[in-house]
Amino acid sequence: MSDTSPLPAVTIEKRGSALIATVNAKMLDEKELKQLSAVLDQASADANVALIVVDLSRVQLVPSLGLGLLLRMSQKCEARKQGLTLAALSPQVRKMISITKLDRILKLSDTVETALAEQA
Repeated sequence: MSDTSPLPAVTIEKRGSALIATVNAKMLDEKELKQLSAVLDQASADANVALIVVDLSRVQLVPSLGLGLLLRMSQKCEARKQGLTLAALSPQVRKMISITKLDRILKLSDTVETALAEQA
């Protein structure tokens, strides 16, 4: 079986009061960022969503535009009293976030499961 059917840029899964957004791309570029932003805006309408976990396990590169948008997403979630955790970051993406000192602002988790457990 070939793996030619493209995955959507962002897939969503709901687990309890958590929403898991998985980015299905090697680079977090404008297309993925727009979809991720739309997902967060939809989540804001659901009062039952207390935590949004962004699974970045497939992402290898986050350009500066992406870092800025992740920061804005975090601020939006904070204003709505929702948690936002970035999970399963590759070493390259984690290093980028660390170099820019965004790891002091953004919540990071090693895995999606860890992020969910920290919420409980």
